Amino acid sequence: MGHKVRGRQAKKERKSKHAHHKHSSSEEKHMDHELESVHENKPEEEHNNNGIILSKVEQVDLSLLNDEGPFFEIDLKEEQMPFFGLLNSEQAAYFRQAESTLNLDTFETPDIKLTFIQSIFDEAKGNSLKLATNQICSKLMERIIMLSNEDQMKQLYMECRGFFYQLFIHKYASHVMEAFLVRAASFIEKEMLKRDDENYEKFEDEEKNISMEEIVLNIVKENQPKLKRLSKNKYGSHVFRLLLLILAGKELPSSIESNSLLRSKKSKIARKMVELEDTEDYKRSFQIPSSFEQALSLIVEIMVRTETKESLRETAIDPIASPVVQLIIELEGKANRNRPFWTLTFERADEPTNEKEKSFVEYLLSDPVGSHFLQTAISNQKMRNINRLYHLYMEDRVVKLAKRETTGSFVIQTLLEKLRAKDQTKIMDQLVPVLNELIVNNIGMGSSIVECSRRNNGYLKDEIVKKLFDFFNKDINGVKTDDDQFMMNILQLRKSTLYSTKDDWPTSEERRRAMFLEELIDFDDHILKYCLKSMLQLAEEPKPVSHAHARERSKYNKNDDKESGKDTEGTIKMQEKDIENAQESNSNMLIELCEHGVFSHIVEECLINQRRVSKIERRRILNALTPHVVELACDAQGSHIVDKLFPFTIFLNMYKERIASKLLNNEELVKRTVYGKKVWKNWKMDVYARHFGDWKRMVKQEEIDQAGEDGSHLNHSNRDNGYQHSTGIKKRRIN
Repeated sequence: MGHKVRGRQAKKERKSKHAHHKHSSSEEKHMDHELESVHENKPEEEHNNNGIILSKVEQVDLSLLNDEGPFFEIDLKEEQMPFFGLLNSEQAAYFRQAESTLNLDTFETPDIKLTFIQSIFDEAKGNSLKLATNQICSKLMERIIMLSNEDQMKQLYMECRGFFYQLFIHKYASHVMEAFLVRAASFIEKEMLKRDDENYEKFEDEEKNISMEEIVLNIVKENQPKLKRLSKNKYGSHVFRLLLLILAGKELPSSIESNSLLRSKKSKIARKMVELEDTEDYKRSFQIPSSFEQALSLIVEIMVRTETKESLRETAIDPIASPVVQLIIELEGKANRNRPFWTLTFERADEPTNEKEKSFVEYLLSDPVGSHFLQTAISNQKMRNINRLYHLYMEDRVVKLAKRETTGSFVIQTLLEKLRAKDQTKIMDQLVPVLNELIVNNIGMGSSIVECSRRNNGYLKDEIVKKLFDFFNKDINGVKTDDDQFMMNILQLRKSTLYSTKDDWPTSEERRRAMFLEELIDFDDHILKYCLKSMLQLAEEPKPVSHAHARERSKYNKNDDKESGKDTEGTIKMQEKDIENAQESNSNMLIELCEHGVFSHIVEECLINQRRVSKIERRRILNALTPHVVELACDAQGSHIVDKLFPFTIFLNMYKERIASKLLNNEELVKRTVYGKKVWKNWKMDVYARHFGDWKRMVKQEEIDQAGEDGSHLNHSNRDNGYQHSTGIKKRRIN
């Protein structure tokens, strides 16, 4: 098949593509000539071979560049997508099969996988544009780009050169371009390190000699005449924002997480259906060359040129273009001290109130898109700019704005974090009396108030806790309950997925409530105390029979089966039976809580605050959990609980040894899952099994170290009374 793919049809495509490159290169030469004419009398300024100015960008005469006009004049309806052709049936079948093979990922060795990827690149030569714009094959392109080497990236660039704008705005190809840019950023950092090497060599061949830095700069240059069109395109705006982050050297967001900077609501849903995982290139920042800072400066100047206050303010509330403007406002300080986007959107810090600006800010505070714009804009601004907007337009109506649950409340939450401490406490004075009204439909506001109190040395802490107990000590019918029902009520456990028999995934509302309770546990000792009481009550509540397999998917992950080579239903059932035999008592709702994808974090939060828990309470919790440690150790969520039991049992060595003994007695069962293996490692079970004396000395040393951290030698009295400060340990093990 490979010969057919690279036969006559491929030659014709390369021929037509070569003709396009000639036309494209002539346009590039014309643009280079324009830029050179601007600087022919300024020899002290440097240019790279891409036409991007490497110094003194602020002196560029932008009038010689193509002028898009202000944002509001751009009409995307006239835009037509070019047609790159279709794959023939044989090619389509090959690439679909290749995508399926990579998705299954059953290669025996990494080298075999890399060889397979190279064969895909060979077959794709001359067809990259068709593949990138195909719904199924675009996923294949993303996969191979994430694992590509420099030569393969350069091959792809040479084929896409001249078409990057069209690819950026394409529904499927835009995701391919995002993967390409992220991979390019990782190679640029490596290039910067290589250049310091004496053995660094250059090649005469254009494709091999071009650097990844030059590739990114060429892409920037190719899109310069249409940056504003990119900003207003629903697909292109995502890629443009990623490009800005790369040029600024900022952390690159995840391509799959729902809270990713680049994902819109529709995109988040669509990406869930694509079985792709981030590589190590995502969720991190890379070193950048100085040329990137200059390119970013040029972009800011091009974007702000021809804009007026009215046009930028209109763009700020545009659902598609607004996130781009938000990001530019965040990054422009790195490119231009004068912050042209901010000063054109709002008045300067020393300016008095302005009626037009007042109307604009009022609209922002009452509009979902506008409030998000204002929230993001002030998150990254100088204090004097934030203070001006707050004192002129928001100070006198904080409560009113906080009650706008879908708009103004988010701005108030940001102000609680960004303003000076004096102003933060003033806002707290207004919000705490009406706290219960604010959190009816907006738990996030409660979180912001709690965090603000913590930052300000527990300001109004007692009033906040009292308000929360008054609000949450009611059941779903509004009947007042005891304080020990606080956790049950705040999480609404009785109607949650914890009691579901349908194997439902945790809901977003459950996540919000669980995260809020975690903050409250860390905030106040009384809340921690009553959460522990609720957990002990759950330990006495038997698990319903119909609940037997409710969280089967969390116990036995597909990745574990793939890794161990066991993928049969019989194996899973046998493992369940072995775990049941290892248990000393029947399971209960506390164990279900420990194995829940969201609520298990609540148990963890209680365990890591062991210094604030009395010795008697710790014993009660350990008596409830210890009989089930084997089951928990084999569970995706429960294994984290067992990890936390190691520090939780400090100065309670009888319990620590009892748990270690249970793990050792069930070694084969525990090591059967990847989660159990991690528990085994974190509990130092190999040392326990082979060198018990060394394990005991290690435990004793940890007790001595903690006593030193506490600043005093611990005696039986103060241990019995518990410790009155938080450990602050919040890190979860990454599976």
